Amino acid sequence: MEKLIDFLLNNYIWFLIIALILVFALIGYLVDATTIKDKKHKNEVKPITEVEEEDNMVHPSVEIYTNEDFDEPLMK
Repeated sequence: MEKLIDFLLNNYIWFLIIALILVFALIGYLVDATTIKDKKHKNEVKPITEVEEEDNMVHPSVEIYTNEDFDEPLMK
């Protein structure tokens, strides 16, 4: 019995670290198990709608470089 107590006293930090990890794992499991999961909204994909050109806003510094010659240089 004395050897067991000496072993625990010499290695108490490792037992403390392992106990903390197990406590945090238990807390995480309990939180995950008790949260309500809404399955009908999971991975819902919305359709892409057509965007009118008036709604496309281009930064003025980029607008200078967007013309037909720059966008399609190999077409001519």
